[in-house]
Amino acid sequence: MKTFSALLLTAFLIPATARSETASGETEWMGEARQWSVGFVDEKPSYCRLVWNNELGKTVEFRQSLDSVMWLVSKDGWDIPKGTTTQVTLVGYSGTKAVAAKGFDSKTLRIVPADGKTGVAQIKTILKNSFVGTPDMELDFSGDEGKWVVPLSRVQQMYTTYVNCLNRLVPANQVSPVSDKTQPF
Repeated sequence: MKTFSALLLTAFLIPATARSETASGETEWMGEARQWSVGFVDEKPSYCRLVWNNELGKTVEFRQSLDSVMWLVSKDGWDIPKGTTTQVTLVGYSGTKAVAAKGFDSKTLRIVPADGKTGVAQIKTILKNSFVGTPDMELDFSGDEGKWVVPLSRVQQMYTTYVNCLNRLVPANQVSPVSDKTQPF
């Protein structure tokens, strides 16, 4: 029954138009719920997008490929000069932590909790915890941008769709670590 429920939920979350293939580099949207969307980008390397769009110009995006993960924060009205670095304070269930943020493009900051593998692990932990019921996270920017509340508590509904996207990243001759087809032996 559990598998049927997951399949049924997935079927409701995937709009018919999102099932079609797209040109290389474009996002194939796989599903959306409560301002969160999951999309697959077929470029080299391919990656999955988990995007929150508040529909008022603010977005938070997690991009995950087989070997990397990236956290991007964007706002339509921003004009970030090239090479800009700043600090963003994350306020969530695990406390308050100031992290670095670097200009990604003119409207986007890339949040970098730590360098290298530690930063990747921290972002993956935020994603993992979000899918099991994390409270919302507050982002407090160094400049005059007001505080944002990122509704991580709403992302749970996207778990199955996100796992389906991640499974598409794994080559056909390998078993995905998030697949139902793994074995304990």
